[in-house]
Order: sequence, then C-alpha cells, then structure tokens
Amino acid sequence: MSADKIQQAIYDALTGDATLMALIVKVCVEVEQPDMPGEDSDFPYVTFGEDDISSFDTKTDNGGSALCQIDIWSRQNNLIEVKKIAGVIYGILQKGSLNIVDADHVLTRIEGQLFSKDPDGQTKRGMVMARVVYDEMT
Repeated sequence: MSADKIQQAIYDALTGDATLMALIVKVCVEVEQPDMPGEDSDFPYVTFGEDDISSFDTKTDNGGSALCQIDIWSRQNNLIEVKKIAGVIYGILQKGSLNIVDADHVLTRIEGQLFSKDPDGQTKRGMVMARVVYDEMT
C-alpha cells in the first residue's frame, strides 16, 4: 500500500469536516514544517508527520496497518487550542470511515496524543498518532 493513499484519505476526512476547518487555517500536505515559523505565518494549522506502515499479508489477502502522525501547530499563549483541535481530529478519525483508494478501510484508532511547547518559545504543538488498518483490494 502506498503511504500517499492513506494520507490522502486522512486529508479528505479532515478537510471534509466543517467543525475542524472552522478552527484551523488549513491542512498542509506538501509543506515542510519550518524550524522557526515566521511571525507572519498563519496559525493554527495541521500537517502530516512520519508514517510507519506494516503489512500483514496472507496467502489469500494483502493488508496492513499504518501508524500516521498528524501535527497541530498554534501560536496561542497556552495549549488549549491544540488540545481542542486534537479532540476534533479524534472525533473524526476514531472509529470513523476513511475512503482509501485501492483498499478497504477496516478501522482507525487514535493510539496517542502529545502536547508540547516548541523550542522557539511561541509555537505550541499537538501530535495525534492514528493507527489505520486496511485490506488491499485485489
């Protein structure tokens, strides 16, 4: 399974949710997260981090599990905004449905959330780890 197909399915689910899109500026797909976001950067926004994909193919079926990192970036004075956004993402993905090209979505579980202050002293970060399980269509 191509990691970009899983990312696209998550992207579609996130950007298709009006509640989330009302809270953030955008969901960035092809953006390199800068070490020091500029003062004029638009916040809050969501980016995609690293993925860890494991297959569990059998003689008759192909499938896998992907642990996907979703990052939330904010410039509020506290972590409340990133926690609120993470809660909305949890509601979208946990037990939600994803439309993955060339695969049947089995389930998505949020395995963890982490909230921290960036070393720049201004930026707050939320990290959501989502496990996506799928069967490939043959």
